[in-house]
Amino acid sequence: MVHKLILAAAVVLTVPAWADVTAVYAMAGGDQLRVEYRDAANFRIGMGADNYQLMLGGHLYAVAEGQVIDVEKISRQIRAVGADTFLAGLLGDATSDVPTEVSVRPLGRQETVAGYQGEVYEALTRTSNGEQRAELVVTDNAELQAVQDALMKVAKEAVAAVGAKSSPYAKPLEQVEQQRLGGLLRYGEDLRLVSLDHEPIAGGRIALP
Repeated sequence: MVHKLILAAAVVLTVPAWADVTAVYAMAGGDQLRVEYRDAANFRIGMGADNYQLMLGGHLYAVAEGQVIDVEKISRQIRAVGADTFLAGLLGDATSDVPTEVSVRPLGRQETVAGYQGEVYEALTRTSNGEQRAELVVTDNAELQAVQDALMKVAKEAVAAVGAKSSPYAKPLEQVEQQRLGGLLRYGEDLRLVSLDHEPIAGGRIALP
């Protein structure tokens, strides 16, 4: 799952502000990933009502079953025990599936997803278990680029929270960021845009519980 989330965070690009945007992605297995974006410092990302990430005024929180976790505060505790030690304990055997390198190449064709046309690439992810390949469809739509910005911010802050900026865990994020491809429409069969809504986000959605 780690490499999927990293590739889902495709590229950071600076874009102008606008009205609220909500992007919904279908995930393998039937779950949905929902990104409710107001601006670069205020958004909500989650797959359900009880568990989500919340960026408020540029400060990241994780909400789990009604409990609020201040990511910056908990990161100090994690760094105290050692980032790599913590990650190894958390991920266990899954550390072998953490990407060490991410690269993409254009396939020379286009695909329309949820009404948006995008360019198709092949994403190659290398881990200690070998190589994994998947198609990646991205678009230059500014709103989806902003959604992608939000996904990347959360991914980067998660890595920074465990003090792993200089570890191999940060390298794939840097590589993906450098690609500057655009906003994600589809990643293999694991993530596919379902809708992009411009209705105002309901009050209380981008706020601490």
